Amino acid sequence: MPDETKCPECGSPVSESGPAGGLCPRCLMKAGQGPTQTVGGAGRFDPPTPERLAESFPQLEILELIGQGGMGAVYKARQPSLDRTVAIKILAPQLVQDPAFAERFSREARTLAKLSHPHIVDIHDFGEADGLYYFVMEYVDGAALREVMRTGRLSAADALGLVPQLCDALQFAHDAGIVHRDIKPENILLDHAGNLKIADFGLAKLIAPDRADGVSLTISGAVMGTPAYMAPEQIEHPLDVDHRADIYAVGVVFYELLTGELPLGRFAPPSRKVEVDVRVDEVVLKALEKEPRLRYQQASEVGTEVNNISSTAAAPSPPVASPRRFEPIQHGQPDYSMSDTAAETPKGDATGGVIPYKNPPALIAYYCGVFSLIPIIGIFVGIPGIILGFVGFSRSRANPPIKGAVHAWIGIILGGLTTMLWGGLISLMVMRFFI
Repeated sequence: MPDETKCPECGSPVSESGPAGGLCPRCLMKAGQGPTQTVGGAGRFDPPTPERLAESFPQLEILELIGQGGMGAVYKARQPSLDRTVAIKILAPQLVQDPAFAERFSREARTLAKLSHPHIVDIHDFGEADGLYYFVMEYVDGAALREVMRTGRLSAADALGLVPQLCDALQFAHDAGIVHRDIKPENILLDHAGNLKIADFGLAKLIAPDRADGVSLTISGAVMGTPAYMAPEQIEHPLDVDHRADIYAVGVVFYELLTGELPLGRFAPPSRKVEVDVRVDEVVLKALEKEPRLRYQQASEVGTEVNNISSTAAAPSPPVASPRRFEPIQHGQPDYSMSDTAAETPKGDATGGVIPYKNPPALIAYYCGVFSLIPIIGIFVGIPGIILGFVGFSRSRANPPIKGAVHAWIGIILGGLTTMLWGGLISLMVMRFFI
């Protein structure tokens, strides 16, 4: 039986050889949306100032520090020789202390530099300068997806448009044998045209290689990634991770884009929280399967499913007040109060919903005309039928189809005839009584 120690956060027993680097799985998940991290890893990284960095990169004009995380820092720079703006990423020194890192960096960086795809940030150059390992990358003039999400400007339709782009890029990388391992909104960039680009491809693997490299981990038992977006096997068996871990992360990002929440614990399907096609539930839940073999096996499958949903949009599911209700919503329930005719069950539209009757005055005029045939009652409904018939006919001219006009004219004709009939009979009876 392996030796056990205690979690530094909650005191729960944790195996010393466990993948969480000292933290129990529950406390690991509490890290939520925290930055990319090597759990149980090295200390804080203080990035150099732009002025200090400029000394190591005389060929670049370092403009400003634009972001930092657990793996390093990113600067905006200008490359005068090509007259273009670039981004330069500096890896945190404490993460590259492995003696074999230099060789691994050169090998992996060459592979990453070959990932030329519209939705992947291009790598222009890489190397080492004054002990700093760096990538010179394409500069994306936009914002991280996380920042855009915080503004609340993304809709469900936006999510359905972004996920296929994400999956297309991942499939391209997976086909090249590269797994991202840290898909999350912070590593997804959006330019001003709304195009998606994935950043930091393969860096988690670069810092913590799998056993196929024949090199020990930089930190024993390290778990690379951001806990809330990591597949279960990434936490439990960090050395046995394949491309399906990225598919799980896509499911997390997709759910968060739709609902604004993370799928932690017992979570409700997206259609229970927002108005979205119920078919999206199946895609999200399959991507989030705990067992890799039960998930989608290719990222392209997720993108294809989402594209199919977008191109054949169905009636959205109404939001449910309590997220604990999981029974499916029944679509296409008939609404007889506004159906096209009194005798027909309402027909659905192409999406399975009910077509609402758009000319109520014409329908009411029709019923008034029918009921005006009944003695006594006809005295009171004939004239309203004529009035509503003319109102309904005017609406049918501005708002087809012709069925509303037919109903209106039936109401006008029957109302007019029965009004004259019952009015004439009443006049004869009065005359006979008094004369």
